Amino acid sequence: MPLFEQVLDKYPDNVKVVFKHYPLSFHQQALPAALASMAAGEQGKFWEYHDQLFLQEGRLYKEKYLEIAQKMGLDMKKFSLDMMRPSIRKKVEQDIADAEKAGITGTPVIFVNGRKLKKRELGSISKLIDEELAKLQK
Repeated sequence: MPLFEQVLDKYPDNVKVVFKHYPLSFHQQALPAALASMAAGEQGKFWEYHDQLFLQEGRLYKEKYLEIAQKMGLDMKKFSLDMMRPSIRKKVEQDIADAEKAGITGTPVIFVNGRKLKKRELGSISKLIDEELAKLQK
């Protein structure tokens, strides 16, 4: 997340961050975590919830998802229903299909206008962004 914050600070009018889920099959809690973060997103709290999940490494389970949501002040009935909504699951499944189509085999991965970032650092991502912005100006 610090990298994205740096990028957004450097390019406030030119960059949009789009998060795609790719719950890895060997991680039993990856799909429920993705669904929970999407449910939190329905209440405008995706990034805050996402950040809380990553603070819980290795300690994720159903009750923890509810505990985090409650501590954040989310509408718990809506949160629980949204976690089970087929449309939310379908969005995660579409993210998985998009990742597979792009040849993704692990996470995290960063793309800039469809170009895969090789080195996750500000200099590398800035170079790609600058190249893409230059294409737009031509």
